[in-house]
Amino acid sequence: MPDQSILLKAYRLMCRTHAMAGIYEANRAVCKYVHSTSRGHEAIQLATAFQLGPQDFVSPYYRDECMIAGLGFSPYEQMLQLLAKQDDPFSGGREYYSHPNYRGDDRPTIIHQSSATGMQAIPTTGIAQGIRYLEITNSPLLIKGAQGELPVVICSLGDASVTEGEVSEALQFASLKQLPIIFLVQDNDWGISVTAGEARAMNAYEFAGGFPGLYRAQVDGADFEASFKMMKDVCDFVRRERKPYLVHAKVPLLGHHTSGVRKEFYRPDTDWAEHLSRDPIPRLRKKLLETGITESDLLSIEQTAQDTVTEQFNQAVSAAEPDPSTVAEHVFVATPVTEEYGDRNSHAHDKIMMVDAALHAIREIMATNPEAVVYGQDVGRRLGGVFREAATLAEQFGDHRVFNTAIQEAYLVGSCVGMSAVGLKPIVEVQFGDYVYPGINQLVSEVSKSCYLSCGKFPVSMILRVPVGAYGGGGPYHSGSVETTILSIKGIKVVYPSTAADMKGLMKAAYYDPNPVVILEHKGLYWSKVHGTEEARTPEPDADYIIPIGKGRIALNASEESVDNGESCVVITWGMGVYWAKAAKMTGDKVEVVDVRSLFPLDEELIFERVRLHGKCLVLTEEQQNNSFAEALAGRIAKHCFTSLDAPVEVLGALNLPAVPMNVILEHAMLPDAEKTRQKIMALLSY
Repeated sequence: MPDQSILLKAYRLMCRTHAMAGIYEANRAVCKYVHSTSRGHEAIQLATAFQLGPQDFVSPYYRDECMIAGLGFSPYEQMLQLLAKQDDPFSGGREYYSHPNYRGDDRPTIIHQSSATGMQAIPTTGIAQGIRYLEITNSPLLIKGAQGELPVVICSLGDASVTEGEVSEALQFASLKQLPIIFLVQDNDWGISVTAGEARAMNAYEFAGGFPGLYRAQVDGADFEASFKMMKDVCDFVRRERKPYLVHAKVPLLGHHTSGVRKEFYRPDTDWAEHLSRDPIPRLRKKLLETGITESDLLSIEQTAQDTVTEQFNQAVSAAEPDPSTVAEHVFVATPVTEEYGDRNSHAHDKIMMVDAALHAIREIMATNPEAVVYGQDVGRRLGGVFREAATLAEQFGDHRVFNTAIQEAYLVGSCVGMSAVGLKPIVEVQFGDYVYPGINQLVSEVSKSCYLSCGKFPVSMILRVPVGAYGGGGPYHSGSVETTILSIKGIKVVYPSTAADMKGLMKAAYYDPNPVVILEHKGLYWSKVHGTEEARTPEPDADYIIPIGKGRIALNASEESVDNGESCVVITWGMGVYWAKAAKMTGDKVEVVDVRSLFPLDEELIFERVRLHGKCLVLTEEQQNNSFAEALAGRIAKHCFTSLDAPVEVLGALNLPAVPMNVILEHAMLPDAEKTRQKIMALLSY
């Protein structure tokens, strides 16, 4: 059981956060940004924080201000975030209150996580997944405590979040792989205005019983002594046994849901009175009196807390606002790859397929970078990927580095956040572009925002491979092009190679880029089986070859004569469009083809230069045309090249249908091809 010094420390911090909640409520006009407080949850939060050391990891959720205090952050530091001030140590005024992130040697690491309910479960499980890998490989990246203690990971959640499917994915993976993670579920019976009885068939403890290998316990989270003992026992167990645990803590809710959704909107007085009867602060106060602490001592603690909070609140209110000129900082961290390097044609007589270029690139990466791991659906030893894009990798590098996962696109994407945070570089794959959507939530909420909202402390270094595109009757769920969807997400890079050499060079660049990179890989170009795509096979570049992300290439040149005579045009395209456009050269030597290779960042300098040179431009895409990236790009070209254009910028894409039909005749009718491209070019050249 905790000794008196720990009880006093807990009481001081409880009084402090109680005073913080009070001063926020008394200054609502100043505390204008939405926030939640920890009132009612203080005991379990402090009991948890007190178990953690610098080697550990914790993901608080939005009501965990008392846990943050227990980790050593001052009211002033917390209030800077509350008021979105310039010196907010977590996000520089970008993120909500009680959304910390921290990387340092003196406290547990806190990755960035969003406000989206329950979404932190997958990234945090990814941390535990990464730690397990570091243990297995005896990696020097594994940080131990002063006494050699192994790290534990804590993921804090509200009970309403456990109804989220992505929490289930995290519990499933943690149980299956027996990861050193503790899911702390704080259950106050409310999900905004929704009661537990309305929202869920069982509580988190009962739900955890369905996951074999997941240990579980329940505790009165308003009782500090019981909570401290429980969390100490659980943390000690997980440090020793390296197995997952779920702790279900019942707590009262003694504040508003948030400052904007107030308790009087929805909570009956009887419910409020019942919760108030379980307030952890008077319960701990009573215990301290029983241990010999005097009333005057407690009054002094309470007054000191109030004075400290008042003083630091006034300091925070007076602190500087962010400089507007910094608003675009920290979207990405700098990449070391800025120039093309290496021999692109080192094996001039040995052309390889795109799928093999990717395989060889990853093999070379893994041979020299032990932090590289590959996982996804069917990429393991038995199959090596449905396109054989990971064939032999598990045999060469082991099942701990190349392995299968369940059909969990959200887990695939979101776990990369945690894996990256411990120093690993995950290369993961969604089997088809049509199935990327379950992973979009993690890509949007967690991956893309992490660097920006942590002021560069937690860029997510990862590669997400997404096979896309239609050919040969793949049908409505294996033929989609998804670049517009992916490009709508800010904070990620997107590349789209169309040759084997570019595949290898861009894969290497993506690996060494410390930011998240999505590689869109056209299935029809993997083996050059589609007529007219033979040039996707190229001589294999050497192992050092690398292409900086954001640099396009000219895939086909028009003649100087046609350019000088004003009889040429340029096609801006990517993927399969490169080969449709090159096949349209039957119009003579009047067509230049620019393969952008990278959709974001985009080589606008090259695009605008070539459009200005030719005066006529076609943007060609396989995606459905309306509201597409291609149409947006055409508008950008029209704006920047307006005075050089001899004709409107044209766009050619697929028909605006909800899916690619199965029948090959219908598929052909929907998609662009070489002949449709030729006709569009002929019309453009007629201006």
